[in-house]
Amino acid sequence: MWLDQVVSRRVSLAPDAVALRDARRELTWRLLDREVGALAEVVASSSSPRDRVLVASENRVEVLVAYLACARAGAVVAPINPNLVDTEVEYVIRYVEPVLAIADTQRSKRLEALTPELPLLAINDIPDLPARQANLSARTPALGDPFGILHTSATTGYPKGAVLSHRSLQVNALSWFADVRPAPETAYLNASPLFHGSMVIALDYLAAGATVSVLDRFTPQGCLAALERWRTEHVLLVPSMIRLILQARALETTDLGALELVLHTAEPMPESLAAAARAALPATLLNVYGITEGGGPVITSRSDDVLPAPRMPGATCAGVPMLGVGVKLVDREGEPLPPGEVGEVCLTGDGIMSGYWERPDATARALRHGWLYTGDLGYRDTDGRVWVVDRRNDLILRGGQNVYPAEIARVLRSAPAVADVGVVAAPSPEWGQTPWAFVQPTTPEAYDEAELLDLVVRDLASYKRPSRFVPVDHIPRGPSGKLLRRVLRERAEEEAAAGSGSA
Repeated sequence: MWLDQVVSRRVSLAPDAVALRDARRELTWRLLDREVGALAEVVASSSSPRDRVLVASENRVEVLVAYLACARAGAVVAPINPNLVDTEVEYVIRYVEPVLAIADTQRSKRLEALTPELPLLAINDIPDLPARQANLSARTPALGDPFGILHTSATTGYPKGAVLSHRSLQVNALSWFADVRPAPETAYLNASPLFHGSMVIALDYLAAGATVSVLDRFTPQGCLAALERWRTEHVLLVPSMIRLILQARALETTDLGALELVLHTAEPMPESLAAAARAALPATLLNVYGITEGGGPVITSRSDDVLPAPRMPGATCAGVPMLGVGVKLVDREGEPLPPGEVGEVCLTGDGIMSGYWERPDATARALRHGWLYTGDLGYRDTDGRVWVVDRRNDLILRGGQNVYPAEIARVLRSAPAVADVGVVAAPSPEWGQTPWAFVQPTTPEAYDEAELLDLVVRDLASYKRPSRFVPVDHIPRGPSGKLLRRVLRERAEEEAAAGSGSA
């Protein structure tokens, strides 16, 4: 009901306004409604309500058409990262048991080879599907029915599928309207992949009646060109994208006069990068703390907010919970903590996931008495703002003392020659665990371990200092920009076992 009303309402109010666009074409609301209806009929003919439809494609407007069509047909969308390897694709197919796949050309060939029995629709064919007037009202999902299965970042092995309901999308959109205040005239650029939780924000803008422009894939030059060409007012980026944009020569000649708001998410924004972005971009920065299991964005903080100093170095202000989101901080026993005390961030509200698809064990660990346990560590200040310290699973216990990787990374990122950092726990026979810092220099020649050592000796207590610095060509990150600590932990464990690291 919710997503279908998003389309039908705009068809009534502004049928010829642009709803979606990408480098290939534009869709008015009238045309979007026609394509959604035609595809919904195909989906309905291939599925029963609540059956899963796999979507595997690079970014393009038809991905969002597919999501809206599945909603109209009462099916459950199951998007996957188009860059998964075959074993990962096979895992997801066994896991969600789709009855239909919608895929772009490259993914279609792979799916045909992997699962020849799975019916397949080429996403390129969606614009040419015949318009139909079939009545699908009997298949209209209730708000509590599942909309989609969004897979969490695979940082600890195979991903889990968070089930989001139509109510979750509705609640998140209404909260977004209150906090971000997009207007029907707003032009939003979606520069992130559409297969994970950030696609909820694209749906939020569509629900506001705004125009959503879809970037096929992010490059700093391509993003700048799209911002200028489509007179973009709002854009969602991760800090690593912002850093690349600030380094691009094209920034000097790009007209960003329409840009008003840069949303940033996925990981904390280093203050030095935030300051550089404020100086170079004619826009307000808005920090968005979100989690797939939470239904998307849940906490926001604007760059022009007046903030107190963090209680502990490395803590980042996530901000104030959005309307409809409840937050509490708890200790290891689940007891609420007073302001200033570090504990696990827990969320509640109608926007959080229903659970993990076919994973009752994981659901029971994550959802307890109506609260989602995020695994993030943080605290609340006396004004009600939430500050994030680190991930509970990323906490390093060195000789019984807590070491937060984010604090070490903050110090190392202050070095001009450091482009990116990943800090993880390595095994230590003496201390149990010890921090290792993987460092990506701006250029190979710029790497200076002595400079990094001077930094941590100056700014960190001795037990927090990395036992080893490891120069790398790049820091592994997932599609959402999140650090893939599992990859670095495995390397640290292998090298420590081989005796190549000190403890």
